[in-house]
Amino acid sequence: MQTCDICHGKLGFMNRFRYAEGCVCKQCYQKASRQFTETITGKSYKEIQALCDEAQKIPESFEVTGRIGNYLLVDERNREICVLNNRMTKHEAAAPDFYQIEEIKNCAISCLPHMDIGEIERKILERDEGIVKALKVKITLKNANKPVEISFFEGAVRIKSFAFRQSFGFAKRIMDEINRLQELCTE
Repeated sequence: MQTCDICHGKLGFMNRFRYAEGCVCKQCYQKASRQFTETITGKSYKEIQALCDEAQKIPESFEVTGRIGNYLLVDERNREICVLNNRMTKHEAAAPDFYQIEEIKNCAISCLPHMDIGEIERKILERDEGIVKALKVKITLKNANKPVEISFFEGAVRIKSFAFRQSFGFAKRIMDEINRLQELCTE
């Protein structure tokens, strides 16, 4: 009988998920696919192993009550967020970071060239020909000098492109959710 390449558990006919170099069980697939949100068919053994190791680092006390793409997990009950630090944002496999909502001082969207949110939204609606060179969500912590950054892209992207609109949508959802959670903590 075949076994899972990661946990070495038995693989059944319906409990087998393929990746580039072999098969994993449903539990390892759930971890490697980030809760069934990514496909693993093109990933290598090292990538699958890193994703499963990363998923192990999420404490059991963290109860996922919300998710924004592959960028942020929310535990509203424990007033905590998890920045997933996926390869797109960190440019390497990195462990997720956890922050209590009370630790957060401010959350804002930053882009180059600098524009406020209203101006960005207007340019998206008007299908402006402009270009943005970087888009990030900056989370400023009360007891840290350097902000936590969730980077969506670095490089020239047209404002009217689908990629920019999608990235800005995620950035806005992240900022709105963190601000909403902060308001809940002050009540």
